[in-house]
Amino acid sequence: MDKNALYYQVPYVKEFDAAVTSCEPKDNRYIVELDTHGFYPEGGGQAADLGTIGEASVIDVQEQALKDGAAEEKLADERGNHLVRVLHFVDRPLEVGRTYHCRIDWERRMRNSRNHSGEHIVSGLVHEKYGYNNVGFHMSDVMTIDFDGMLTWEQLMEIETLANQVVLSNRPVKALWPTEEELNTIDYRSKKALSGDVRLVDLGGADLCACCGTHVMTTGEIGIIKILSVLGHKGGVRVELFCGFDALRDYQKKHDQLLNLSRLLSIAPLEIEEALKQLMEQSRQKDYRISEINRRYFELKAESLKNHTGVLVDVEDDMNNVELRKCCDHLMKNTCATVVGVFGLKDVKQSKDSGDAAWNYVIGSGTVDVRSRAKDFNALVNGRGGGQKEMIQGSCVCSYDTLEKAMKEVMR
Repeated sequence: MDKNALYYQVPYVKEFDAAVTSCEPKDNRYIVELDTHGFYPEGGGQAADLGTIGEASVIDVQEQALKDGAAEEKLADERGNHLVRVLHFVDRPLEVGRTYHCRIDWERRMRNSRNHSGEHIVSGLVHEKYGYNNVGFHMSDVMTIDFDGMLTWEQLMEIETLANQVVLSNRPVKALWPTEEELNTIDYRSKKALSGDVRLVDLGGADLCACCGTHVMTTGEIGIIKILSVLGHKGGVRVELFCGFDALRDYQKKHDQLLNLSRLLSIAPLEIEEALKQLMEQSRQKDYRISEINRRYFELKAESLKNHTGVLVDVEDDMNNVELRKCCDHLMKNTCATVVGVFGLKDVKQSKDSGDAAWNYVIGSGTVDVRSRAKDFNALVNGRGGGQKEMIQGSCVCSYDTLEKAMKEVMR
């Protein structure tokens, strides 16, 4: 960590000039070092800054610790008494010794800063109220925080309310660099014991945490903090959340979906939950009636085929895979057939006389190991599938005549 970096000394600098001190090619990219550190390197769960150095695009920024050694100590002294290198990965070579104008992708930087500051507030409030620690933090499309204790949704909604009260109070965000003696007297959050230069970030009294990341200058700049979900994770919980414009865009997307559902159901948005419960109950009753009709149909089908011996090939219309399996099972138990194959056309517009067609199939037997014959059967019908020795299922593409012939040749 470079205490003298611009993102610490002048947090809201968007553009700056810097001289290139080294440029080395690597894997179709170039690794550049600058005499001024303005691009934040990836660290502490926060992604690196992007932007441009002259005409070169900054693809990534990483911090590399130096090992002890006289030459390296001299290099460290030139960088402000810190044994680190900040490596900028760019898409084209830059001239060593030349000064370039650098621009930071400010929308990305502020998104990361808002999210990082919001994470601190939530983590600080959870720690204060429940004593749990933030043991993992990551920002990508969605931000996640891992806590080492269990939290219910109701508890997190209370934390969310408190966090947004901190945002609305628009408190100042301060970075502190205490001496080692001062550090020993301060109560702050940290994942590990620290020494040397330690940067503490004070989120307006809502949190005090050791942190190397970038932050907003007042809590009001964070915008809304919205917790999205909570799942059990490694003995604790993983919490997903959005801050600022991320939270706004998520709300807009979900609100649009709610309005679309409202139009589809022809009811007010606040009535959707009850309407869906009614639809689900109606669907459950319909599924029960269909199941009863199918059961009676399977009984009648089995009665008509009860004296069939050998290989039985049955084609059914408009049945899903579960229904095909139930039909096969019923015919196995209630006919004299040694092997039963039940086939359903994937395309309802086709018939078994349509030539080559796409089929789903279930093949079962109480006496023949159909799994051992699946490979040979699939080879004949351009199919794929498998299962247990008593029953296999899959799909194939062939004519009905080919299918019937394969059943009689392979499954007899």
